[in-house]
Amino acid sequence: MKRFYVFFLAVLIAALLAGCSIPFFGGSSGGSDKNGGMDMIGLDDIADDTPDDTLDDTPDDTPDDSGIAAPGDSSVFGSASEGGREQYPDDAYSSSVSEGAGDHGAGSSADGNHGTGLGGTGVYGTEVAGTGDYADDPTSTGHPGTGDSGTGYHGTGSSGTGGNDIGPSGTGVLSAERASGVAYSEPRRPVTVFCQDEDGCIIPVTRWIQPQLGIARAAVSLAIDSPLVREETAYYGVYPVIPEGTEILGIDIRNGTAVIDFSRHLLNYGTAWSERNIIAAIVYTLTEFETVDRVRILINGYTPGVLKYGTDLSDALGREDLMVNTGTSLLASGKEKLDVYFMKRANDSFVYAVPVSLAVGSGGADMTPDNLLRLLFETRPEGGIYTEIPDGAYLKSSYVYNGTVFLDFSGELLNYGGTAREEAILKQIAYTLRQCSGIRKIIITVEGQSVDLPEGTYISSGLVVPAVINDVMDRG
Repeated sequence: MKRFYVFFLAVLIAALLAGCSIPFFGGSSGGSDKNGGMDMIGLDDIADDTPDDTLDDTPDDTPDDSGIAAPGDSSVFGSASEGGREQYPDDAYSSSVSEGAGDHGAGSSADGNHGTGLGGTGVYGTEVAGTGDYADDPTSTGHPGTGDSGTGYHGTGSSGTGGNDIGPSGTGVLSAERASGVAYSEPRRPVTVFCQDEDGCIIPVTRWIQPQLGIARAAVSLAIDSPLVREETAYYGVYPVIPEGTEILGIDIRNGTAVIDFSRHLLNYGTAWSERNIIAAIVYTLTEFETVDRVRILINGYTPGVLKYGTDLSDALGREDLMVNTGTSLLASGKEKLDVYFMKRANDSFVYAVPVSLAVGSGGADMTPDNLLRLLFETRPEGGIYTEIPDGAYLKSSYVYNGTVFLDFSGELLNYGGTAREEAILKQIAYTLRQCSGIRKIIITVEGQSVDLPEGTYISSGLVVPAVINDVMDRG
């Protein structure tokens, strides 16, 4: 009996062991534990000793919201590396990347819109050893180009000049119009807009605006009266000419002629002087562009014909058809005209160079330095417009060679005193000759000799013909 019980107990224990999963003895085949099939992880498994070639090489397309660019990625305001590209490669101001660049980024050889890079180039930017269109860097050169003395709108350099600097170290001839060291927060380009002062004198001023497709439309719009434009210009003593509420309905420039269509508000004026100034401001502003020689003015799509004070808009007009800042608006029969520049005080703070139209005999309107300067030196204007040219001074001879005009004046040119007068004399000469095509530089001698001017302005290496005129606004 005892053997039976022992045998029975052994069979029971074996059956129990076969039907249970006890960790000590191991589990049955195909059994599952409490982890639901998940492998338990030991401490040793945490160490990352997996070989590199076993990592997942599937690219991660998930956007990185952290704002931090990974190697080879790009960031609008960051910098890319290893041949990365900007997010906006089709932008007119974007550029390719060498070591890496973003729209406002920086890199060792980067190109960025406003970026700074060692040896890089930025659109209107400043670089340590690069070139910016309107840079104010001591080693950069400004647009439009460089020559023996260097030229540019606002580029400055120890051996170069800006559009308002003259000579190897800059003469300060036009320094009253230059705000040295001004750094713009965004790209801008200059346009010349013809305004008027309280006396109704037409005055050209340089405005700096953002580059845009409709640059001619934008320039004319700055001559339209509005509270905003008046607020921008009143401090400088000049005001918009075109009546308030006028809209530009369209503009088209082809074959040297600009056709511009205005709303009927253009005719909201009450004097002959206003009519003359409105038409002159439109024609002169548009013909500042090299692609425009003549302007045809429409009202609501139609040719207005003769206006109420006699201005004929039946055909396109050029500068040669209009008299500005003179007592008459129409040329006498058989006469032609030229513009020369005199001075006009607009308020207590600002004096401007202004064009004055002078009638000449038929065939005498050739725009040569000799014709222009003889008129400038022989004329004494009236009506608040004045000249700083000394009495008795005259042009003895002139010739043009390789873009430089050589002028020899009589000794009376030096009969003056005062820095302001010296600068005004040089402005009158430079702005008058600015109308001549192909002249980039002016060399002045007196009685055949190179001289120092009475107030110390350095002119021995010549004056650069300025690219802008009356450049005092939009300096911040």
